[in-house]
Amino acid sequence: MKQKTELPEELCADEAVCFIAYRHHVTPQQLLRHFLYGEMSIPLEDNEIEILKGLSGMVENDRITNIKTS
Repeated sequence: MKQKTELPEELCADEAVCFIAYRHHVTPQQLLRHFLYGEMSIPLEDNEIEILKGLSGMVENDRITNIKTS
């Protein structure tokens, strides 16, 4: 059974995270789960990936190394 990881509330409420999520018609939680854990497919632009990488210091760094850019 998959264990759900709690995402930091302040990261989910971040203005940039909310804006990117809105652009892709997903919730901030869905966006962050995609970005950090690859739970769904969202076609992020390179600049969006860089923004999320910059904000991801609030989350475990070892998860970030698995991110693929398209």
